[in-house]
Amino acid sequence: MPDVLTSGLRLPECVCVVAPGPNGRGAHCLIPPGACVVAVSKAVLIPEVKADLWMMTHSHQDWYAAADAAYTGTRVYSYQAARSARPRLAGRPGCYGFRLVQDQLHPRVMKPIDGLIRRGGTVTGCAIQLAYNLGAREILLCGADMSGDAYFDGSTNAERVHGDTWIAAARLNVMIRWLREAKGVSVATLSPTRLEVPAYAPPAPRS
Repeated sequence: MPDVLTSGLRLPECVCVVAPGPNGRGAHCLIPPGACVVAVSKAVLIPEVKADLWMMTHSHQDWYAAADAAYTGTRVYSYQAARSARPRLAGRPGCYGFRLVQDQLHPRVMKPIDGLIRRGGTVTGCAIQLAYNLGAREILLCGADMSGDAYFDGSTNAERVHGDTWIAAARLNVMIRWLREAKGVSVATLSPTRLEVPAYAPPAPRS
């Protein structure tokens, strides 16, 4: 499975990372036309979301088989998730992998992410790093609640025990601030989130 960061794959300037949080309900319609939609985790099963790319860091969940059967587009897996998904994944076209760096994102210090993807920011954080490394200059978030343990469909993620605000939010805030201030990458959200990002403001129509 080719490494996505060295494969030559590029993403458009505008990428929307869709996560499976319940706050995203009602906001999927706000995804701008032409944006590249990166669905993470269970978000690939949201009926109204048409993903261009599906990103996973785990493949053992009870809903994974349904998502695997339904999705036919480009996939990006951590190599750990890819190993768990074999043999069904073996030889499948349009699949890429990445090594998840164990030296994770930090809640106070910005660690380099050029040419790599660090753990510690959930799969949403991995998707933001992917988008940045593959050329995005505008990154939108939808359903990246960073709170609670519910999915968009009312089911519960039994593996998440994060409380009111996920600890990953602090780590992502540092990275997002760096993207905006040091790299000039716009980051905004279409739905309520515990991340420190502005609400997306659609461009005004041309007169």
